[in-house]
Amino acid sequence: MNIKTVPVLMPAKFNSWGNAGSTGAFLFYHPATDAYLIGTLNQFGYGQKGIRFMLQLTDKLLKGIKNADALL
Repeated sequence: MNIKTVPVLMPAKFNSWGNAGSTGAFLFYHPATDAYLIGTLNQFGYGQKGIRFMLQLTDKLLKGIKNADALL
């Protein structure tokens, strides 16, 4: 699954590759941060929560990189 965002609804910083299963298992790759996000929520029907969790983690990673660059 290639997640390409629509600029009006969500910023392009969330563009990524991966998939979220119906059991809450997920694997995503975020090219801008070169990060792999792999895990499971261990609940049937949590596919959407896996995607939301990935978006939250991506946002935190991007903020962390921005803060690290500001320190340099």
